[in-house]
Amino acid sequence: MQISIVGLGFALDPSAVQRAGTQSVVVTLVGLIGIMTVAFVVAKPLKINASTGSLIAAGTGICGGSAIAAMSPVVGASSAETAVALATVFSLNAIALFVFPPLGHLFALNPEQFGLWSAIAIHDTSSVVGAATQFHPDSVAVAVTTKLTRALWIVPMIFVTTYVVRRNGSVDGQGKAKIPVFIFLFVLAVIIHALLPEMPQVYKAIDTAGKSLLRVAIFLIGAQLSRSMIKSVGSRALAMGVILWVVMGTGSLLWVRTL
Repeated sequence: MQISIVGLGFALDPSAVQRAGTQSVVVTLVGLIGIMTVAFVVAKPLKINASTGSLIAAGTGICGGSAIAAMSPVVGASSAETAVALATVFSLNAIALFVFPPLGHLFALNPEQFGLWSAIAIHDTSSVVGAATQFHPDSVAVAVTTKLTRALWIVPMIFVTTYVVRRNGSVDGQGKAKIPVFIFLFVLAVIIHALLPEMPQVYKAIDTAGKSLLRVAIFLIGAQLSRSMIKSVGSRALAMGVILWVVMGTGSLLWVRTL
């Protein structure tokens, strides 16, 4: 999936990428702050511990599994806590891949609106790209750019979280965070396209190969979602994930419909 996303970067219009990225910066920050606030409020009544709650919030507010993998060592989460957060976000993420395109048509969203909505409301980049591809070809550029702009917030979040946990002394905070390199490779692909626009056939071939890989990745995502996986999450963690997802999805839908 990450390789296919980088491949898509070569085919995207650099000006469209810049426009979508700029448009989404403020709403992404507002959404992230809102999700973290809601997570803090609902974690206690649901009896979700701080580490698991922060991972689910990061996965919902930024970019699913990548954010959880990056944040896990920073907050000192155990392997079990990380697994619960990943299973929670992945279950909802896989469902979103198939639910969002029909909802987009139901709400009469145009391609740009759906691209923005899916990028903000769906957890992982993989399902964002998959949902946008199924909805409309013109949604892909907006969705990918907005999603990867959102994913870049992993970096400041790691720095802020590291400062907070070390100041509070709750965990040692010495874990090494994992930054998803494919985000920067995508940006590099867009820059190469902007600097060398005279190779359309090459970019088209890369784009075709990337979309072929994307179809395979979408199939694998759907194949891995099972009742046993959802059951393994636990009702409390799943409830928290659903609450955060509904808040993010509803808020971002109301915003895109004003555009």
